[in-house]
Amino acid sequence: MTAHTKIAVVVLNYNSAAYTLRCIESLRRHTAAPVTVNVVVVDNNSAPADKKLLATIRPGTATLVWSERNLGFAGGMMLGARSVQAEYYFFLNNDCEFLNDVLSILTQFMEAHAEAALCSASMFDADDRPRSSFGYLPSLALMILGAGVLRLFQPRRYPRRHRLYRTPVEVPVVTGAAMFVRGSVLWQLSGLDTAYFLYCEEEDFAWRIRQAGRKVYHVPQARIRHVGGASSGQPELQAALQREYYISLFRFLRSQHGAVYAFALRLLVATKILRRALLGRMPFGLLGFVLRGAPENRSLRYRQNQ
Repeated sequence: MTAHTKIAVVVLNYNSAAYTLRCIESLRRHTAAPVTVNVVVVDNNSAPADKKLLATIRPGTATLVWSERNLGFAGGMMLGARSVQAEYYFFLNNDCEFLNDVLSILTQFMEAHAEAALCSASMFDADDRPRSSFGYLPSLALMILGAGVLRLFQPRRYPRRHRLYRTPVEVPVVTGAAMFVRGSVLWQLSGLDTAYFLYCEEEDFAWRIRQAGRKVYHVPQARIRHVGGASSGQPELQAALQREYYISLFRFLRSQHGAVYAFALRLLVATKILRRALLGRMPFGLLGFVLRGAPENRSLRYRQNQ
């Protein structure tokens, strides 16, 4: 483990080194000099050509960590986090670009709010249009009633996702694309749960933060452009990614609410998939997969050598 630093920015690369290079360049361009930053780039066993491009990162710009297999999102991020000791950790998608001094803004917010364990920035798409920066924790109530109805009874628990905020607001869960975490809380909670290969890592982590009595915030003054889809945009992967999402969703529900609760929500999900399948909007195969409980042995984690 390297010497202590103020902020460790952990960037995950998987067959998308061009995005990673732009991400790091934007970070360096927009970060004020007094902020002590250690950038760690974790390569999740990319193809040789992509690794070669990644290796062009200048020494001193970032620390490269090479994984011999694809560890998934949480696994890759935690591999990077364990390589550096820091006061704050910023888990950042490589298809993100800073639009202002994000690190200084988020650090100042966290230091002024001791109750905050996790926060994130305002997110914008490739055309600089606002996109959702936070979400809600999955639940039966949310699936049945929707956030609009639940907001009538619990407005603070269900803040409007598409509103442009001017001041920080407490939220249930921030986007996994840019998670700024207090280091002491990260290690107190044993980090991101690496049992999740893709999806729901942020929901699980936000849930555990709230259970520990800490808070999660959206900090709109910090601004990030998130292009999206740097590592998973190939059409042939979409069915596999849909299955992976439900594997993670049901793992989260079983872990935090129990098997009976997860089963009830699975039936609701199956009903919605059936309706969409009948309209030709979803494959019937996904319905069968969900009804079987989204078995984890179908995860992309186990298909790497196939």
